Amino acid sequence: MRRKSSRSSPKPEAPKCNKYQFISNYTAQRVAGANELEAILQEKGIYNSSLCTPNVEKTDLNSSDHFLSLEIFDDWEYDTFDPVALNVWKNVEALAIFPPFTDWHHVSVLSHEPSSNSWEVKRKDTSSSHRIPRLQLYFLFEDPYKFADRIAAAEKARKTAENAIRFRFLCKHLSSGGCFAPGRTLEQSIRRRTSEEVYAIFKNLYESYHIALAVGKHLTQDSSVAIKQPTIRSMDSAKHTASPEVARSPIAYLLDCFRRKTLLCDRNVFHALRFVNQECEMVRKLPLFIVANEKPIPLEEYAKQNLAQTSKTMKYLQNSWIERSTMHLHRMLARIGDGNFNIGVSRWKIYSVMKLKRLVEQVLYRMQDALRDLLLTSTTAYVHYLVNDCSAILAIEQEDSCYSWDGNLIDSPFEPKRPAVFYLTLEMGQETPYYSTDPDTFPDTLRCLMDDVLTECHFIHTIEPTLMQSLIFAGNLFLSSVGLLDPLIVQRREALLEYYRKSLLPLKAYAARYTAYRELFFTNVKEFIEQIKSADKSSSEIKEDIALQIRMRENLEHTVPLYIVIGPYWINVAPLREALIRKRLELTAALLKMLTEKLRLKTADVIGCYNTINERMCEKPVSIEHIYDIRAYMEDVPELVSRLEDRMRSILYEYEILDGFLHNLPDADFQQKWNALAYPRLVLKQMVSVKEFHETEVDRFRKQQFADEAAFTASIEDINAYISKFTTLYDVSKVSEMSVEVRRLWKTLQELIDQGHVMNRRQELFEMAPISLNNLFELRTAFKAYRELWTVAADYLKLEETWIGNPLASVDLEGVRRGLQQTHDSLKDLLPLFREQPQLLAVVEHFILVVESFRPNLDIMERLKCPYLEAIHWGQLAKEIGVKGKLSVDVGFDVFLEHGFRDHLETVRRVVVRAEQQRLEQEARWAKEERIRQIEEDYRRARAERRQKRTEI
Repeated sequence: MRRKSSRSSPKPEAPKCNKYQFISNYTAQRVAGANELEAILQEKGIYNSSLCTPNVEKTDLNSSDHFLSLEIFDDWEYDTFDPVALNVWKNVEALAIFPPFTDWHHVSVLSHEPSSNSWEVKRKDTSSSHRIPRLQLYFLFEDPYKFADRIAAAEKARKTAENAIRFRFLCKHLSSGGCFAPGRTLEQSIRRRTSEEVYAIFKNLYESYHIALAVGKHLTQDSSVAIKQPTIRSMDSAKHTASPEVARSPIAYLLDCFRRKTLLCDRNVFHALRFVNQECEMVRKLPLFIVANEKPIPLEEYAKQNLAQTSKTMKYLQNSWIERSTMHLHRMLARIGDGNFNIGVSRWKIYSVMKLKRLVEQVLYRMQDALRDLLLTSTTAYVHYLVNDCSAILAIEQEDSCYSWDGNLIDSPFEPKRPAVFYLTLEMGQETPYYSTDPDTFPDTLRCLMDDVLTECHFIHTIEPTLMQSLIFAGNLFLSSVGLLDPLIVQRREALLEYYRKSLLPLKAYAARYTAYRELFFTNVKEFIEQIKSADKSSSEIKEDIALQIRMRENLEHTVPLYIVIGPYWINVAPLREALIRKRLELTAALLKMLTEKLRLKTADVIGCYNTINERMCEKPVSIEHIYDIRAYMEDVPELVSRLEDRMRSILYEYEILDGFLHNLPDADFQQKWNALAYPRLVLKQMVSVKEFHETEVDRFRKQQFADEAAFTASIEDINAYISKFTTLYDVSKVSEMSVEVRRLWKTLQELIDQGHVMNRRQELFEMAPISLNNLFELRTAFKAYRELWTVAADYLKLEETWIGNPLASVDLEGVRRGLQQTHDSLKDLLPLFREQPQLLAVVEHFILVVESFRPNLDIMERLKCPYLEAIHWGQLAKEIGVKGKLSVDVGFDVFLEHGFRDHLETVRRVVVRAEQQRLEQEARWAKEERIRQIEEDYRRARAERRQKRTEI
């Protein structure tokens, strides 16, 4: 089952061993050099000569020389790290001492032999390497005083061991002569109760014990002897087979009981616990959360980095920590072999009473303690990092939902004591400003980051299944971790959530202040300019608008910050600030451009007026009239130029507006402005040239007038002769040709009259006598009746063709009647004019007869266009008249004339009358049916109303 801790508050960590030292930085140097190390060693009474390994073959036990190697008594508990687990020693610089043990030298560490704890090093000044014990090697990152204590402890242990060996040697080779044998009474008592073998063992132990007492007493009295009596005595040899009650001394018995009770009965157990403790200490210092950053980062990036760090640490906790701890225990306990620490035990009953189970529980408690310390430390650092101590935020009442930012936008009253954690960018939305990360996600995200880690830490397996693989364990054995409802965790979670929930109030209130800039942010420059143009503002009003935009831009630069810190948030306002300033600059530039374009158009209009004046004056005259028109226009040019100069002066004032805003005109506009200022002089100069040119043109046109007058007289004579000859023609079969020719002659005659008027006006301008046009007027009066005859006849024949050839349905009977009457009246009016010309009078009478002969067709057309004629009636007409074919109103009237409908007028009248009667009868029948239908409908409606009013019981 999963073990859970019942403790609600963190338990203080157990005190470390005095020999233990924790090294946080393996690159730090604790001593300056060899001289400083030797000084520290000498303070402890350690000299270089004491590290010498003695020559065992020449050692005299009677002397005080050392005969045991010092590395045998090295206490490995002083080791600062596990050389197998940590590779910090590889190629590191250290201090070492070599035979003849005179000085310490700087060396580089090459390799390590784990079984003997010997190290291979190389001096810097030589290429050869040496293998030395650990006591002769000092790492610069370890505590020199602890290193001195390690050597001193080894020397003390060697001295104790050599003294015990000398004492035992002295006791063993001392000749007692039987004086230390048991008394006779004791000898007889033992032999009587036991065998000879037991007595021999007892005698040997008895003599050895009393010899040791005697020697010890002698050594105590003689202080000059180097050998001292050992404080703890043990039996000489393990080969004695006497019973424990007889063979053991009280001290040995107590030592045996202690070994049975304690777990630390073997040095491998101690080293196993030491290694486990080292792993736990490493776990306590693992980084579980991201609690430091050089600069603020977005929440998404922080969550991503935190997830990566958490995943890495959890992978170490769930895999590497368990594997390394199991490896250390397995390596150390495997050296012990069978017994209380046999990791190969395969029976639960045996395992439950073994010391191994107590050892595993001890390891379990240490690992759980380390895990709890890790979580409490990590969550403390996590909350401490995120809650960066802003007292103003903590003073906010969380219930104040209407919190508003009352100060300016630059100074923040929520400056924290420590740097901000998260990076936000303030942006402008369609409705309201918003942040690059939704502020409402901060509390839940940060809480989930902490709770997820606490949850995952409940799934770290224990070491039992991996250490004792011969036993079967449940699959859900996990280390007990800190719960989500632990009071400390709840307190820290609430502090975190409270801080960030309160921080949202000023954060949102600050963003809300930028709502005032939303309209500016989304202003469309083109639409803004179009509104200004539609308002038709004057240049002075546009100047005020430009000045306003400049003032507003400067106000933005002084009132909107680049960034601001609000509690844990570092808010980047620079993009929004730059966008607002850029929009003000764009509006200013657009207004200046609009004013420039406006002035360009005004200036172009002035220049256009000047160009119009020039073009009007410089027109090439085509006649004398044209010259007089230009001269009349030139009389008003000085006044026009003066007015244009006044307009340009007012435009120059508007150009000064652009100069006031230091706006550079485009080269084309600049050139245009100065051209407009220079035009008056050019126009007046051009007037002089034009007047000189007109003097030469007047002489040329006078000469042309004489030539035109002669040609005009010849044209009059030619047309008079042609008309006189043409009026003798009266062939009625050539009506069309005659009408075309008379129209042409009439047009020519009219053009000659117009030309005569023009020439008379020119004669007046040239101050010459006018030309007589009376003969042209008389000729036109005489030719008018002749023109009327042929044009009226030709027009009527064209109308008659359209009436007969077009479908009967498209013929307008009223138009036919009106056309016949107008033609008849026009021809009647011509009769008196041709009484003296019999041939032309006959022509008029001929066309009158043609008109009268068409009148009977009008009656037939009216009856055939009766709207009541249907297919059956058309069929009856065709049958009675004898027409083979289908008749209808869509057939042309020429078809009816071909079949002789003019001879069957009564038949047509009878059929039409019958069709009208049938239509009247049908309409009467339809009216009657409609009345019946209406009566039935009224009856059904009344019956439905009565049913609705009826009451059901």
